[in-house]
Amino acid sequence: MAQFRITIASLPDRERPVAEILYEGVQWAEISQEMGELIIQFYAHPKQKYWEFPVDDVLKTLEQAKNKLLGL
Repeated sequence: MAQFRITIASLPDRERPVAEILYEGVQWAEISQEMGELIIQFYAHPKQKYWEFPVDDVLKTLEQAKNKLLGL
């Protein structure tokens, strides 16, 4: 879990802040709140065909990012 980092950011193309989820310094996903619902975007791995993580680590990280974003 230590390789994941969650950052809340204000982006110029978004009306509301987003939760950026990075793995070892590379953005893996982003959670935004658009039109009243949470939307997640997954990004391609820059050097491999896909990302691969233990499911429990991913679920825990996504929940933490969601709670951090909604806690603003």
